[in-house]
Amino acid sequence: MLRVLGTSVSLIEPIRRRCEEDLGIDVEFIIEDGKSAQRIAALHPETFDVYDQWFHNIDLVWPARSMQPVRLDRIDRWDDVNDLPKLGRIDAGATAAPGGNPAQRLYVQSSGDLASTPTDEISMLPTVHNADSFAVAADDPQTENPDAARSWASLLASRFEGRVSVQSDAAIGLVDLILAARAAGWSDFADPGNLPLEEIDYLLGRLVHLRRRGHFAEFWTTEAEASALLGARRVSVSSMWWQGAIALRRRGIAVRMADPAEGYRGWYGGLALSRALDGRQRDVAYAYLNWWLDGYAGAMMTRNNAHISSPDRARAHLRSAEWDYWYAGLPAREDLRCAQGRVIVRRGESYPGGSYTERMRRIAMWNVVMDEHNYLVRRWNALLNPKK
Repeated sequence: MLRVLGTSVSLIEPIRRRCEEDLGIDVEFIIEDGKSAQRIAALHPETFDVYDQWFHNIDLVWPARSMQPVRLDRIDRWDDVNDLPKLGRIDAGATAAPGGNPAQRLYVQSSGDLASTPTDEISMLPTVHNADSFAVAADDPQTENPDAARSWASLLASRFEGRVSVQSDAAIGLVDLILAARAAGWSDFADPGNLPLEEIDYLLGRLVHLRRRGHFAEFWTTEAEASALLGARRVSVSSMWWQGAIALRRRGIAVRMADPAEGYRGWYGGLALSRALDGRQRDVAYAYLNWWLDGYAGAMMTRNNAHISSPDRARAHLRSAEWDYWYAGLPAREDLRCAQGRVIVRRGESYPGGSYTERMRRIAMWNVVMDEHNYLVRRWNALLNPKK
């Protein structure tokens, strides 16, 4: 039995079943919310074999010494992984965005620290990723104006007071609000990916004031919660992961993902190995890591709108109409289905933001664990619980 700890973003049943068939092993998915998965990964490496989460989380998990390096000589298709996680940008036409850029915590150095200098070992195998933004209710009179989906400032706009929800993890939700604060003209921030104490106090002070005034309706933890808020018409504008938008479309609920002029919030997922792995079980774990780059898993995640680090391998498992929509940015030539088989893109629709490369070039900031993370979380908790 291979035990994989992670979240519902990438631990989906079609992938588990196909992996068991292809590798001839039993696979258990241990699905938690993001913060719970991170805590288990850091404190209880004996309870799982593979950790499937996000590169910014490795900043908190790696120092706990609960993970062992991934040896590149055991990754068969490392050369198929594109430049985004290796160099921190998709190509020479892009700039490296601030925040938890995956390249800066990819390679294990001789000291045991993580950095961008290539070595023979990595912290996590890069897998699924995307450029996220926020969602607006497509059938809500308050968001009928297309401008509602054109700027992060919508998260702070007074016209949406009481109708805004934001992700509750400080490493993710705060990035959305930093992008919103910059778009709204609150501050440019010297380094938006690593706020000093005085900028944390300034930003969280203003956000807590808005919360006490009733601006934020809710802070959500899981995609299911985010989907429920929009699905029940409790909010008009919400932080959203693309998979959450796909889940709403599966239910026939009309939402629009924003294509903000300021750029996107980037996230990057990966697979790490528990410190407790050795012998035959470690061999099985490496087989699982290699399987993720073979193409099938990447194609299934593409259908749920999370791109894969080895897109050319996934292409062999996608119909041409799927590839053209999800990666090439062309209008859908036919109705397209998600990994669960339901239609979520109608013929003629275009992907907001254009092609994969165009969107990855426009990452404005990555999910991040800042240097002052502990202090930031205390101030963030005051935003989540303003009466405490």
